[in-house]
Amino acid sequence: MYFMIKRILTVIGLMISPIFVGATTLSDLSAHEPSSDETWAEQWFYNIAIPDVGYFKVSLQTYIAPDFAVAKPKAYIHLAFSSETGATTKYDLFFDELILKHPEGIDEFYYEVPGVVVADEQGVQVLHPDFLFNMEWAGEHHHYWHGLNPGQTPFGFIPEIPGVGGKWFLYTVGTPVNYSYFDGSMSLAGAGYAQLDKGWYDKESSAGMIYSMGLTDDLYYMITGAKLGDSEIEMWAGRYVSEEYDLIFLPAFNGFSVKREADACSGYLQVELNKISYKLVVEAKADIASFYPLEFPSVIIFGGEQSYMKSMQADVNFYLYQFGQLKEQVQMPQALLEFSGPLACDDFFD
Repeated sequence: MYFMIKRILTVIGLMISPIFVGATTLSDLSAHEPSSDETWAEQWFYNIAIPDVGYFKVSLQTYIAPDFAVAKPKAYIHLAFSSETGATTKYDLFFDELILKHPEGIDEFYYEVPGVVVADEQGVQVLHPDFLFNMEWAGEHHHYWHGLNPGQTPFGFIPEIPGVGGKWFLYTVGTPVNYSYFDGSMSLAGAGYAQLDKGWYDKESSAGMIYSMGLTDDLYYMITGAKLGDSEIEMWAGRYVSEEYDLIFLPAFNGFSVKREADACSGYLQVELNKISYKLVVEAKADIASFYPLEFPSVIIFGGEQSYMKSMQADVNFYLYQFGQLKEQVQMPQALLEFSGPLACDDFFD
């Protein structure tokens, strides 16, 4: 009975959440006015998978730091490429000049650092001397939710509760793309898949999180869990899209319809997500040497201790059951795996 009531309340909450003033929608892809003149971060994360080649990460961010003389957002750009063989290159760039209004005056997403990067609703172009990259959408977007509000955050109405934290949603779980890349020694071009997610906040959005996603010709997935505020409550959600199945796992608490084991120091995660007739077990493993640390914006802007450790070299196995019977088993040789805050490995940052 408890589980039935809990599930009914969750579904009701998800149904009514779009009417909340603060609910995220697809239009939230555009830049927002900062809600603080002391601490602010807005982030667009492009994760691009090229089968048999590797993963690209293009993270476009705006920020306001406590030491700014004028509370005008500046730009931070994180670029990374992790080849299928495991070699990873990355760049962290900071700029004062930033344009967030579309030059044609239309009310659409636009992000530009003159001479370095331009991103809009058609794609993203990077002109760094050592990282020339172009990506254009080449197919239908797979937004997170079906229904009236496909841009609602995976955690449903929970982020609308006062004091929980910042805003975040997935613009697309997976979309076909065309791309080109040149770094002075390597030239690549062709087709792949991309996920774009977006977040904005003026304070830490959680006390810690775990995140994993991946894209191949056969499967798109995203799973994430986060501690709510300063509590020990841990909520999880996920999306699984294969050739035969398209499943959304509603927000649920660890220890109830979600079971997870994690050891960030070993680069290991196992999550079991359940819904009425399905059970999805996701097991991810990445060599600890493949992770790299990132302290922006959590530590640098908000003065917190929630450092992130990220890998684009996770090997992931999926086991999908229906009514207890194994229906699908998929192995993904390269995917993303991230840990932060108390869910990360302290020794990794020493």
